[in-house]
Formats: sequence, C-alpha cells, structure tokens
Amino acid sequence: MLLLTGVKSQLEAAVKSLTGKDRGEDEDLQWTVSNHIQILLCSFLDEWKIFQSLGKDTAIRDTLEITSPALRRIRSWTGLTRIRSTLLAHGQRKIDGKPAWTWDVFNSNKSPTAYGETILLGQLAILVIRETLKRHYGDYHHAAQRLSQLYIPIKGQGLRTVGEANAVLNSIRAEMSEIAERISCLNNEPAKKRYLP
Repeated sequence: MLLLTGVKSQLEAAVKSLTGKDRGEDEDLQWTVSNHIQILLCSFLDEWKIFQSLGKDTAIRDTLEITSPALRRIRSWTGLTRIRSTLLAHGQRKIDGKPAWTWDVFNSNKSPTAYGETILLGQLAILVIRETLKRHYGDYHHAAQRLSQLYIPIKGQGLRTVGEANAVLNSIRAEMSEIAERISCLNNEPAKKRYLP
C-alpha cells in the first residue's frame, strides 16, 4: 500500500497539471504528461497485481470487488504495457532492439490516443488507491510508521534553479560551438597539414 500511495501522489500531480486552468490547451504539456500518466498506470497495475495476490483475506476481496468497475476500465486498454515498454520507456525500440514506429505500435495495441481518456484512467487509478487506503487505513498507517523509522534524507545533487541550468547550458553550447568550429577548420585545410604536429 505504501507503493500504491507513491503512485497515487505522482498521478495526482500529473492529472492536476492537465486539468488546471488554461493547461488543457497546451498540446506539448498534454502529450508529455499523458505519456507520464501511461507509465504510472502500468506501475499502478503492477502494484495492484501484488495487492490482488492477498485476495484470500475477506477485507481485501471486498476491496477488489468494490474497485472492480474502475479496474475493468483501466484494464480494457490491453496495450498500455506495450506502449510503455516500446515507445515510452525504451526509446521507440522493440525488445530485439529494432526501431518501433509509433503508428505501428498504436495500431497493433489497444491503448488510448486521446488525452481525455488518459486523464480518466489516471483519475480512476487515484480513485482505486484512495478507496483502498480508506478501507485498509490501519495497515497503511502501521506500514507508514515503520517506514518513517527507516527514513534517511536524500542528499541534494545537481543544479537547483533554472538560472543555474541555463548558465551551464550556455557554457556547454559555447564549448560545442568551439569544437564544431575547430573541426570545420581542420576539414577545410589540405589533408597534409591536418596531420602535421
């Protein structure tokens, strides 16, 4: 349940970013966040399988039954894992390393191509996790307390601001330009001079 809660937090942030004021018109944002939601949906389904494996318990069986309409809708998109694995997580490559063309993958797998459907699926996963946490709050609370005793703060690494990132980007861009110019000059010189000390 702790891992489901982590997925829920990520899904809530992603869905909120698409349903907020004036954000529904930004197609780049829709595309990027919808892709992220589809990855999170696959993580949710993986964790849900583990939760389902505990279905011998009556309370868990009841939760599985209550949440089944939402799960049925999510699972009706049988190509989610294939889209995630081929297009989103592995740089448009098949398992054998050959390129996977977006149109082929979508046309041969059942996966949402519309941003509204993806938002719905994300909202359904959130609904399922909330219901599960509500029904099994004692177990969740106990696990969260144990986890909090193990918590170690994450050390900050990398740049903290966009301004710092832009400064490094400009520096690297200038360095690349210098290298490109040097290579261009070498390529324009006669071959004999190119290799002289």
